[in-house]
Amino acid sequence: MAFKEGERLLLIDEKGKKFMITLGERSQLHTHGGVIELADIVGKEPGYKAITHKGLEFVVIYPNLMDYIEKMRKLPQTIQAKDSSQIIANTGLCHGMNVVEAGVGSGALTLLLCSIVEPGTVTSYEIREDFANLARKNIREYGCTNSVIKLQDIYEGIDEKDVDLVALDLPEPEKVTEHALGALRPGGHLFSFSPTIEQVIRLHDSLRYSDWMEVKTIECIVREYEKKRMGTRPKTLMVGHTGYMTFARKR
Repeated sequence: MAFKEGERLLLIDEKGKKFMITLGERSQLHTHGGVIELADIVGKEPGYKAITHKGLEFVVIYPNLMDYIEKMRKLPQTIQAKDSSQIIANTGLCHGMNVVEAGVGSGALTLLLCSIVEPGTVTSYEIREDFANLARKNIREYGCTNSVIKLQDIYEGIDEKDVDLVALDLPEPEKVTEHALGALRPGGHLFSFSPTIEQVIRLHDSLRYSDWMEVKTIECIVREYEKKRMGTRPKTLMVGHTGYMTFARKR
């Protein structure tokens, strides 16, 4: 399928440096390795190699969801893929399910949830209008249609009923556990992301004497390896602690 104006494309150099563009929005892409004439890409097929005026080569492909999330405008604190992937692994989330989310931020987790549960709905609660507007923009530009963002405080309650998952990225998740019980179907899951262990302790205290089961907290640490001529070893730099993930299930 040939590239057309208006399409979003991803350009990747031999070292993995990425640029995301929309064909037709500008005539040139200025990179660390020179300038690419974007008109030359129109009509080409995925896998086409665009060459800068300095001779650096970029492979041109269509971006997937994770490419888009990586390159979209984000706030400083965003749940990373290594952590958000644990939601699917620990809750069995799949297409057709309905989710309530709180703390939408820039919409990165919202987009991932929307792609998984479609045609189910992801309803997000956010109290900051600037965050809500940024998330709406990112979600709209990607093309998701199953997201609903409410400018509403989830600490005050949850309107939805019989949902499959309540996902929280909040300073005080313990204030939402009773509301989550009222919103979840029996067997539905609660997920909470917390940067500090003190938040986890307070959350566990709120779950202990209520109608919850299968309560657990995990941390996900990913270590990437590099292959060089002299041998293979872990990369020197890595992302250490990002946050704790607590899961619980309604009886």
